[in-house]
Amino acid sequence: MNYNPMQRNRNTAASKLAVNLILLEFLLLIIQFIIGMWMNLFAVFPSFSSSFFMYGMMRVMFSVPELMAHMMLGVLIGLISIMIFMILAMGGDYRLLSLSAIASISILIAGISGLEFVFSGYVNNVFSFIMSIGFIFTVVAYSLILYLLSSRT
Repeated sequence: MNYNPMQRNRNTAASKLAVNLILLEFLLLIIQFIIGMWMNLFAVFPSFSSSFFMYGMMRVMFSVPELMAHMMLGVLIGLISIMIFMILAMGGDYRLLSLSAIASISILIAGISGLEFVFSGYVNNVFSFIMSIGFIFTVVAYSLILYLLSSRT
């Protein structure tokens, strides 16, 4: 058995970086959840009936700025989930890697469902429900990753 202290230091640094990114992801998910609930309860969405697609999207984004913030925050959450996935992939622990993949896929599914909800004219609540399920799977997967990483030490 070869003991390489440099490899252990690299894995520890990667684990600390992953933990910090997951904590950042939790903070962003909380903000995302609050903005989403705000829009669900109080936002008045314009009709999405423009013949030119991009004009319709621009009209929606400028009339509901919370939606633009919600979407941009979702993109940031997705990018950070990919960073977490890549960091955990370098560690070689397949449990952590699979949980991170579940979280990333859940974020992707939530994002696609959000777009579909907008494109449905804000009337197909199945897509809103799928967004919430994606949120729950993401939080559970990242919580399990934090638990597994904390049990290593």
